Amino acid sequence: MTILEVENLHTVFPTPRGEVEAVDGVDLTIESGEIVGLVGESGSGKSVLADSIVGIVEEPGEVMEGDVRFHGESLLEKTDAEMADIRGGSISMVFQDPMNSLNPTLTVGEQIAETVRLHQDVGEGVSLPAEVKRKILGASKNSEAWRKAIEMLEAVGIPEPDSRASDYPHEFSGGMRQRAMIAMALSCEPDLLVADEPTTALDVTIQAQILDELRALKEEFDTSILLITHDLAVVAETCDRVNVMYAGKIVERAPADELFSNPQHPYTQGLLASTPRLDDPRDDLQPIEGNVPDLIDVPYACHFAPRCPEAERECYERPPDFREVGEETEHVAACLRRGPPEEQL
Repeated sequence: MTILEVENLHTVFPTPRGEVEAVDGVDLTIESGEIVGLVGESGSGKSVLADSIVGIVEEPGEVMEGDVRFHGESLLEKTDAEMADIRGGSISMVFQDPMNSLNPTLTVGEQIAETVRLHQDVGEGVSLPAEVKRKILGASKNSEAWRKAIEMLEAVGIPEPDSRASDYPHEFSGGMRQRAMIAMALSCEPDLLVADEPTTALDVTIQAQILDELRALKEEFDTSILLITHDLAVVAETCDRVNVMYAGKIVERAPADELFSNPQHPYTQGLLASTPRLDDPRDDLQPIEGNVPDLIDVPYACHFAPRCPEAERECYERPPDFREVGEETEHVAACLRRGPPEEQL
């Protein structure tokens, strides 16, 4: 069953020099119970796409065209109040910087309990006076919301969750703060978890533990996950399907195994060639020359053409369409130099 459908999505930021099209005609789907990766360089539009999906694009940015359907219903047609109920309830998000995402003045347990009170019927008031009273007197340790907070901390591997729930964010390590964010996001058992660079600031050991937790929690809570990262190793380890994003556009999508065994788009090939591998050590990595382009009025049809070693003049003039490029029909790439031989440049 399809959980999320993104269709021809355009998100634009007006500037004095012109409009920045940070998300440029993106299509993306997520099925029930799968982990879908979204990978690309910094500046490729991954985080803006995530914000567009959950309706938190910062002003003056705006979704100008397309649709985002969750369980078949358009999120773009929802009111602010309806989206507030959906966010944190049916759709949750984990950000890459938990120290800035957690409230330093509240205990970790109270922040998770607050999410539970807002999105689940646990018989606890969420009015302003009730919240102020909790802030002054502290949350009741016998409440259902507090017990749920401890249960979630235990689920994500926080040791001694009963006592650690009363700690403040600064008393947690970086890995524990990220686990707490995941606990908060999953506390209402959402259908979809959007994880935006959830392991970026962590060392590789903690990173591996967090990824193991995401996979285990996906099974336990039957939650679909959109995993956003620039780290191809994270994608290879975790995802079922992968979307490669460049300069606001999806340029290749495929099952994870096939993407890594048979990359087709020159950008994907460049990403893999610039990534160190334990099974294929090399003295020199091969970086992709140049930078992600300025997204104000990109003058060439294929945004990757100026950095592409295979580009021909027609690549600059003719927009690339998606073509089947792999052994599976789900493997497609937007490149004029790929696809059936009779269609290639």
